[in-house]
Amino acid sequence: MSTKALLRKTYLHKRDLLSKTDHETFNIAIVEKLKDLLQKNAVYVIHTFLPQAGKKEIDTWKIIEMLRSNFPSVQLAVPAVIPGTKLMKHYSLTPETRLILNRWLIPEPDPLTSQIIETTMIDAVLIPLLAFDKQGFRVGYGGGFYDRFLPACRPEALKVGLSFFDPVDVIEDKDQYDIPMDYCVTPTEIIRW
Repeated sequence: MSTKALLRKTYLHKRDLLSKTDHETFNIAIVEKLKDLLQKNAVYVIHTFLPQAGKKEIDTWKIIEMLRSNFPSVQLAVPAVIPGTKLMKHYSLTPETRLILNRWLIPEPDPLTSQIIETTMIDAVLIPLLAFDKQGFRVGYGGGFYDRFLPACRPEALKVGLSFFDPVDVIEDKDQYDIPMDYCVTPTEIIRW
C-alpha cells in the first residue's frame, strides 16, 4: 500500500540510512542533471527551498552555487513561511541576503531586509519531496505549503521535483490539492510528464 503517510515514513527512513558518501554522490548527480535541464529551458527566476540542517535533504546550496556559476542572470527566490499560516512569501536570495532560522530550523530570508519576489514572476520551482509516483505526483512533508503555493504560480512555470530515489508506482490517496510536477530530477535521470 502506497499512502502518503506510509510513503512519508518509509522515505524519511530511507533518506536517514543514506551514507555520507551516497548523500554527497547523489547531490552532485542531481546538480548536474538539473544543469542539463535548465540549459534546455529559458528561466529567469527560480524558486528553491533551502535545506533543513542535519536532515539529509537535497543540498540545494550546491544547486545555488551551480546556478550562480552557470546561470548568473537567473534570479533566485526562496520561501519564508508567514507565521500562523500555511502560506509562504518569496524573497530574493543574493550573497548579501540575511538568513534566519524558522521554527523548523530551516533558513529563511529576513523579511525586514529582503526583497520580495511576486509568485507570478517565478519561472521554475524546485520542489521538496520525500517520494513521488510515475504520474508525477509527490509526497511532501505534510505541511501543505507547496500545495497552496503551486496553484498560485503561472500555469507555464516549471514544477521540478528533486529526489534521491526512483518513483513508486502510484500514490493511492491523492486528492484535489495535489498538483503534478512537470519534471523530477533524480541522481540517474530526468523524468518528464
